[in-house]
Amino acid sequence: MRKWLPYFEAVMLAILIVLIVLNTKRGTTEADSPSASQVDAFIEQGDNYFAKQDLAKALFAYWEGIQAIEADIHNVSHASRLHAHLRVSEIYFHSNWVADAEIHLDRAAVINPNHPDIHLLRGKLLRDTGERAQAVQEFLAVIAKDPTYAEAHYLLGTLYQSTQQFEEAQAHYEKAIENDPDLIDVPFEAVPIGLQARLQLSRTYRNILQKYRFIDRALTAEEQAQLVGLEDKGLELLDEVVAHAPGFTEAKQELIGLLHARAATLRRGGEERAYDDALDVYQKIVTLDPTEIDAYLWIGQIYNSFLQDPESALEAYRKAYALEPDSMTLTEIKNLERDLEEMQSE
Repeated sequence: MRKWLPYFEAVMLAILIVLIVLNTKRGTTEADSPSASQVDAFIEQGDNYFAKQDLAKALFAYWEGIQAIEADIHNVSHASRLHAHLRVSEIYFHSNWVADAEIHLDRAAVINPNHPDIHLLRGKLLRDTGERAQAVQEFLAVIAKDPTYAEAHYLLGTLYQSTQQFEEAQAHYEKAIENDPDLIDVPFEAVPIGLQARLQLSRTYRNILQKYRFIDRALTAEEQAQLVGLEDKGLELLDEVVAHAPGFTEAKQELIGLLHARAATLRRGGEERAYDDALDVYQKIVTLDPTEIDAYLWIGQIYNSFLQDPESALEAYRKAYALEPDSMTLTEIKNLERDLEEMQSE
């Protein structure tokens, strides 16, 4: 999930690029050029701005570093040159300036064509231009160099999932989770790769479940058990995501949707124990989102119709009515209030 730059930052970035180009072309004397001894300082400054996602200032610092490199290229390490060009390429990529990103990525590749970060960024560029098969090869090249590269596994998973290669997607999402145990923040990503992989893995499980629904035969007991297991794993994964990132709305809404489906299945069981279990699920839903009106309504109905607890039912209906006044809910409230008054008078 890429974050697009605000318009004002994009304008600032464009102005800085123009200034850099003019500064490059105006024929600055060798004495005015930054020296090779300043390269590391410029790159460190650029890294600090890059970590804060201040792309305009980061770009300017990296360009200063590149100028210092070009002033005395023989006294600058390959690692510094590679890093500066790669970072400039990433900034252009995140600014959606594909052609400029490719130019600097090619310059970085001249220095070290097999660096994992070069393959990763090239894969992203290919993916975004619709060349998915080539993107897959680039991400595989990353893993060949570094099998623990969580982001490469995650990106492979998304590409396989998009072509319904669910087993391959599942394998790479699991590797992404395994190789991001500390849930490290990644620049320009809303949440760590390990959490994104959990969300997508839960969706992959759901994709597999949907495939079984179209099988034109009765499922075996073993298959039924496997499907229940996948559903449980999907819920468990989303629980982990929301526990680590409560503000990750996409994952929270997905979890709530699956919980609603689980509660509906339990209600259809028709047994008292099933209603108890369904009630637990609805309670979890309103804990995740206290504005879930339907969950409050079902809590009210289960308490009133199946568990003979009118006081708890009344409380749930009142919460639903406070969120969305409705005549049918009001009727339930009035009936329960009357019943409770009659019980007290007896």
